[in-house]
Amino acid sequence: MEYTKCQVDLPRLQRKARLYVGIPEKKEEGERFPVLYMHDGHNVFSDEDAFDGVSWGLIQAYRDWPGLPRIIVVGLECANGGRRFDEYAGFPITHPGLDRFIPKPVGGKGDLYLDTIVSQIKPMIDQNYPTIPSPEYTGMVGSSMGGVITHYAALTRTGVFSRFGSLSGAFFVSESSVLHATERATLTGVHRFFLSVGTRECGVGDQEEYVRVNQAVFAALSKKMSPERLRFEIVEDGIHHESAWAK
Repeated sequence: MEYTKCQVDLPRLQRKARLYVGIPEKKEEGERFPVLYMHDGHNVFSDEDAFDGVSWGLIQAYRDWPGLPRIIVVGLECANGGRRFDEYAGFPITHPGLDRFIPKPVGGKGDLYLDTIVSQIKPMIDQNYPTIPSPEYTGMVGSSMGGVITHYAALTRTGVFSRFGSLSGAFFVSESSVLHATERATLTGVHRFFLSVGTRECGVGDQEEYVRVNQAVFAALSKKMSPERLRFEIVEDGIHHESAWAK
C-alpha cells in the first residue's frame, strides 16, 4: 500500500484538515476496491504523521503482511482539543470527568461530521479513486472517541456504510444516550460490527468503566445482531494507545 495526503476545506465543520488516502500497489486494469474510512487519519498510516510519533502503522503492516485485503483506506485528520469531542460524539457529552480537560459543554455535533464524510469526502473519493461505492463494500473504523462516532454511524448511516469497527470505544462519555439509541435502532443494514476494549485502558474513564460500558454496548447490539455479524473482544493488558490498536 502507498498513501498520499492533501489539505481539504470542510465548510460544514468550519475548519481545514489533512486527508490521507492509502491505495493498493500494483493495481490491475479495471480493478476496483472496497473502502475503509478511518477517524484520526493522521494516526493511521505512518509514525511521521502521527500526533505523538506512534501510528497504527498501516503502511508497514502491508509490507510485513502482503496478504492483507486489498482495500482503499481513507483517513481524515481530527479537529483540535474540545472540537474533536464535539465532532466525534453524536450526543452531548455528560461524563463529569471531562470537565478538567474541557471546561465547557461538548459533543452532539457528530451528524455534522458524518455529513461531511458522506456528502463531501466520500463523493470525492469515489470520483477520483477506483472504489466500489456501495454500502456492502464501505466500512468505518475508529478508536476511543473515534469508536464512539463509528458506533453512531452504525445507528444512523447504514445507507452508506455496512461494516464497522470500534477499538477502545469511549462510550462512557454519553453512556445513557448511546445505550438508549442502540436499543431503539434496527441495525438491519449493519453487516459486520467489531468491538474491542483493553483491560488496561487509560484516559478519562477508569479501567473498569471502559470495560463495563463496552460490555453494555455489546449486549445492546447483540439483541439486534446475530453472532455471525457481531464480534466483541476484551484484550488482556490492552492499553489506550495506537501501539495497541495497531495489533
